[in-house]
Amino acid sequence: MTFTRWLALMERLQLPPARATYDALMQAYTAPDRHYHNDQHIARCLAELDAAAPHIADPGPIELALWFHDAVYDSHSASNEADSAQWAADFLQSVQSNQALTETVTALILATRHQPGELSPDEAWIVDIDLSSLGTSPAQFDADNQAIRPEYAWVPLAVYREKRVAILQGFLDRPLLYATSFFQQKYEAQARINLAWACQLLKG
Repeated sequence: MTFTRWLALMERLQLPPARATYDALMQAYTAPDRHYHNDQHIARCLAELDAAAPHIADPGPIELALWFHDAVYDSHSASNEADSAQWAADFLQSVQSNQALTETVTALILATRHQPGELSPDEAWIVDIDLSSLGTSPAQFDADNQAIRPEYAWVPLAVYREKRVAILQGFLDRPLLYATSFFQQKYEAQARINLAWACQLLKG
């Protein structure tokens, strides 16, 4: 998540350097209450994008959406993705980007709400990238799973466990966790093992 990478993306999308926006994003992602939804999560998402990029027609809008997709994160709020999408839209409008890019990026960010429904090809990529952490090694998955709890420290443990199980079981109940064959082959099997383990652990 270096400024060099941000600058390269801005050049690729024919946008101005926007150092102030980069700094604001970094400030958001490194806030002390960010334990999972932080700069490391974004860096890992960008690494997953790099690995998948040869299979993607135009990775640029997806990358910009990844930079913004968790920019607003308040565990008390149900509108984080919409608020993050609005930040991206405001930024793109401020640099006089074309409307098509703005609409594409906001739609991609909103897709990370992970609601059921049909996805466009690019939405499938960003959703899979955002869920890639589910299929990492058991040790990394466990670290990620534990990092989410402090972001919801205000939620009583019994309630947190119940809600968390519902979310993870919802993913596990899907016929396929990942929408693209690339991520199905890379992470599907391990993700199912990880999710089943986490649900069992949370249920006690």
